[in-house]
Amino acid sequence: AYLTSGATISLAGIMGALCLYEACVGMYFPAIGTLRSKYVPDDNKSVILSLFGIPLNTLVVLAYLFVKQLGMSGALGVSSAALAIATGCMAKLRSIAEKEAAEA
Repeated sequence: AYLTSGATISLAGIMGALCLYEACVGMYFPAIGTLRSKYVPDDNKSVILSLFGIPLNTLVVLAYLFVKQLGMSGALGVSSAALAIATGCMAKLRSIAEKEAAEA
């Protein structure tokens, strides 16, 4: 099969990408569960997680609504920017956790 750019795709490539994706998803859920149990207090967990879902859902809806104006690369750029911000937040959380561990 050919893509619109003329590049060929193979079943082995698709299966490799699928396995890589499934491995990432398989590592994500246990990791995020561990982080939630460590950093989110149990008594307020449902409220906090619901509030964290609002910006994510807003970003998804806005990207979907403006995909015609942004184009596919623009929508993916917005998603990539959000991922970069999340990575920065994760790095900051890690440095805070390391500082707390060093003080204890």
